[in-house]
Amino acid sequence: MPTEVAAAALRILLLAGTVYVAVGVLLWAFQERLIFHPRPLAFGSGHPAATAIEIDRGDAILRGWIVNEAPCRQETSLRASRPPAPLLVYFGGNAEEVSGNIGNFAPLPAITVLVNYRGYGESTGAPSEHALVEDAVAVVEWARHRCSDRPLVLFGNSLGTGVAVLAAARVVPDAAILVSPYRSVARIAKARFPIFPVRWMLRHPFDAEAAAAHMPPMLAFASPIDRVIPFAESEAMVAVLKKTGREVELRMFNLPHSAFMGHLPVWQAIDAFLAARLPAADAQPG
Repeated sequence: MPTEVAAAALRILLLAGTVYVAVGVLLWAFQERLIFHPRPLAFGSGHPAATAIEIDRGDAILRGWIVNEAPCRQETSLRASRPPAPLLVYFGGNAEEVSGNIGNFAPLPAITVLVNYRGYGESTGAPSEHALVEDAVAVVEWARHRCSDRPLVLFGNSLGTGVAVLAAARVVPDAAILVSPYRSVARIAKARFPIFPVRWMLRHPFDAEAAAAHMPPMLAFASPIDRVIPFAESEAMVAVLKKTGREVELRMFNLPHSAFMGHLPVWQAIDAFLAARLPAADAQPG
């Protein structure tokens, strides 16, 4: 009997071990499908304030929009008569096709560039951490060339907060806006799959914490009822930023994860932040 019990226990352990390894292999092999959720073009560029743009990255074509571009085309003498509108570059969430936010950015006293990640909307290629961060730097350089001498604001939403923070060290923005920030995707994955060595398995860790020292003054938003980026994780990232001496204003709203961009008080806070940090933001574009 003891031998039979031991044999049964051994079989259970072997089965559990096999299942553990199999699940681990699946997590490693299909992690891109867990992190990135490309969406087709949903709304397009029908908004009168938006102009379609293309950025050739060699191995991919990035497509998006520039909103309120008119100030970029003003004569130099007219620009000198009033402060230039700030330039925002937006990085969306992992399941976001950014044309849905054109209407949100149009009333903002700023010029905004929204470009879909690789594989999202009509952008070609496949997403990865390396590609998204390199593309983010290229998009900012493109935007600066198109609208020169303007205060630069990086705006990241969810996954895009990591993209914005990682790009900031190279593009040196004047300010940043982060909606549902996190320290790293690896930390979030570890919390969801605690029995797996996700730090060793993850090809796209988006370690924003490591780049925190390069951030400018920031406005951050977080929600205690966020089930995608836990509130504690956003709070922890804000604490990391403050420890580096960064100036961070954290605004809390009881909103589901995907509701921030459609919530008017969020945009009112953004408008106030831009006006306070970038005096040019009180001049309406156009």
